[in-house]
Formats: sequence, C-alpha cells, structure tokens
Amino acid sequence: MRGISGSPTDTILNLKYNKNMNQKLAERNIKIHGWINFISGIVFLVPVISIFYKYTGLSIAEIVIISNITTLCIWLFELPTSVFADTSGRKKSMVYSVICNALGALTILLFPNFIGFIVAAILAALYWSFWSGTGQAFLEENLRIIKKEKEFGRKIGHFMFYEQLASLSTPLIASLILKAFGDNGYTVLAGLDVIFAIFLVILVFQLTETTNIKEKFSTAQESWKHNLDTAKIALKNVFQSSKLKTFLVYRSLSHHMLFLGVILLPVLSEKGMLDWYSGIVVAIGTIGSMFASKYAYKIGEKWSYNISWVLGTTFQGILLITIGFILDSWIAVVFLYFLFNVFDGLWQPSWNHVLVSLTNGKAIATTRSIIFAIFALYITIGKQFLTLFEVEKALIGLGIFIVVFNIILGSRILKLHEK
Repeated sequence: MRGISGSPTDTILNLKYNKNMNQKLAERNIKIHGWINFISGIVFLVPVISIFYKYTGLSIAEIVIISNITTLCIWLFELPTSVFADTSGRKKSMVYSVICNALGALTILLFPNFIGFIVAAILAALYWSFWSGTGQAFLEENLRIIKKEKEFGRKIGHFMFYEQLASLSTPLIASLILKAFGDNGYTVLAGLDVIFAIFLVILVFQLTETTNIKEKFSTAQESWKHNLDTAKIALKNVFQSSKLKTFLVYRSLSHHMLFLGVILLPVLSEKGMLDWYSGIVVAIGTIGSMFASKYAYKIGEKWSYNISWVLGTTFQGILLITIGFILDSWIAVVFLYFLFNVFDGLWQPSWNHVLVSLTNGKAIATTRSIIFAIFALYITIGKQFLTLFEVEKALIGLGIFIVVFNIILGSRILKLHEK
C-alpha cells in the first residue's frame, strides 16, 4: 500500500532513499577523488624543479632555503587549515588547496627568479596544508558511508599509485622537451603545469560535500572562537594520548627530511649527469614508489601496517648511508635512489592507515595536521642543519640517525596495533 505523507511507511522509504543517495554520492566522490590524485601527478616542471633552480643560478644552500620555506609555512598553516576543514567543510578546504596550487604554478611561469620561487613555495605550502588531512578525512568519510572504512589503507595506497602513475610519464616528457628545446624547455614545462593545475581546480569542484557542519555562525567572532576551541580540543587529544605521542615522535624522527630529494639532481649534475637526464631519474624513482604504495596493503593486511612503516624507514636509513659513500658514482646512486623510493612507497600509505586506526576515524584532519605540523618544523630545522656539512657527510649522518632511532623506538611502533 502506498504510504501517505508523514506516515511511518513514508518515513522509512525516505530514510532508505536518503541512504541510497548518500551511498551513490560517496561512491561518486571516491571515483572523482581517484581522478584528482591522478591529475595531481601530472606535473612537468615540479619533478625537475631543483635542476631548474640550478639553471637560474641558485646554489645548493638557496635551493634548500626554498624547500625550507615550504616546510616552515606548512608548520604555520597546518593546524589552522585543518581546523577550517573540520568547521567549514572538506570540499571548501580542498578547493582552496588546488587554487593555491594553480597560483603557484602561474607564479613560477611568470616570475622564474629567487623571489618568485619563494612566493611559489608559500603557495605550495598552502596547497599542501589545505589538502593535508582533509583529503584523507574526506576519503575515510566516504568509505565509512559505504561501509568500507577498513579498506582505507588499501584505497589510499591505490590513490598514491594513480598519482605516481601520472608522475611516471611526465618526467620522461620533461626530459624530451628539455633535450628538444634546450633552455626554452623550462618555460614550456611551466606552462603545461599551469594548464593541468587549472584542470585540477575544475575537477575538485565536482566533489560533493559529505561533512555535516552543525555549527552556523552569525559573526566572525563566533566563528573564530569555535575554530580556536576545536584546535584546543585536538591538541589536548593528541598530547594526552601516549600512543599518539609515540606516533608523533616516530613520524618525525624516522623520516629522511626530504633531503635526498632536494639535493639529488643538482648534485648528480655536478657529478657529470646531463641535465636532461633529470626527468629519467625522477621517473625511475617513481616506478619504485608507485608499485610499492599500491601493494603495501598486502604486507599491512597480512601482518600489520606498522611493520611496513618500520621496515620502510629502517632500510631508507641504510640506503642513505650507502649513497653517502658512493656519491661520486652517479649511475649507482640512481639505482639506490630507485630502491630508496621503493621503501618510501612502502611506508607512505602505512603511516596513514596506522593513524586512522589510532583515531578510530575521529578528527582525522586536525589530528593528522598537528602531527604533520610538528614534522614540518622538524624537517625544516633538520634540512638547514644538514647544509652545514658536506653532502656526503650529511647523508651518512642522517642515515645513521634514522637506523639508530629505529632500533630505539621501532619496537614500540610495532606494538601500536589497531584493536
């Protein structure tokens, strides 16, 4: 019998209809999210940006400064942007993220100099900060709607694979363009980055918001107070949890500080590698990380994601030591860089899954951003400290530190199993 308006039958039908609609929207979001990760990997100049810095006359120290400006700004922006995402919605934060990315790409195209690179570095930090935590939380929320939240580690690994799949071809194309056009090729690459950055903005606008924003504010003061209270609660949750404090310390001190990636191409160029080989080197590294991130869930689901994380960082430390000793042989370094990226792809999806497990899917964006903000400050100071030493000694010292730290704290990370 057809239910009349307001009847129990009508209510049940409406609930079922809304549930089905939410599930369809969530599935659509996840599909679009995968395409967003793929398109975000289509960057041409960024993979070889350090060799472009060298071409414009920047020293290794100046290149590290630009990298540190990005990570320092991430430290400043991470918490406020994640609170904004929690209080104003995921989609709005993600839209702001890709707009900043497009502006950064345009800045590099129009102002390819030290000041322009600094402005682009700040915009890159905003791009990262608005997305960091928010994108992961958005994915977890949509998986939860379709009752597949336990597959988060697998799905985010696949998303990383899509991004790296796109990143595999673009460095090779960049090498061909640089070989064909010479120095003018850098402008071509920068222009292509602007085009795909705009396309990424269009794609993010196609997402549907899933966060239920309960608070409505009549004044800016009310909004500010609510955001501040949200940040305080999140900070309290992180620093009152022994597991999250252990997680936070390990997330920072087990990391390679991005130092190898920042200095690799300029150093290899100094050791005799032709500049147009840079894209090929980056593509080789991408091959290593893309398949490792896609299949990291096999170790994670069979044993634990904690094991993947500890295993990946420990072997990266060993590889940094080895690279430091053989840096003069650039071909051998490229091979070890490939292995380094294999282990990077192994632990990247793993730490995200461990965090989601520890938070039980609650306040992921803000919690992740607190952890990442502290990490960003650590690697900013760390990279600057490493520039005080010769590159070889810096790599060896960093590798030894990572290995020793894993011996000290790795066993505690292995015990952080989800319940």
